[in-house]
Amino acid sequence: MAAMCATLVKKPDEAIDLLLMDKVKNTYLLNGHNYQDSDLELYLPGNGALLTAVAFMAVNGGFPKNWKIKFENF
Repeated sequence: MAAMCATLVKKPDEAIDLLLMDKVKNTYLLNGHNYQDSDLELYLPGNGALLTAVAFMAVNGGFPKNWKIKFENF
């Protein structure tokens, strides 16, 4: 949600920083699952939230201007 908000206020660099924040709950395992803690190693809503934010950013200009982003049919 924070990355999508940064997109709407035209701060694409901040949106990227928010998506890539170095936090335990922002860790993705080798199998692609979003890690939460030792009791909940599989957390699929985190994966969906990341994909939703990236799609939102692609459609609304949320990536830095020097990045080449291609998307279709959202």
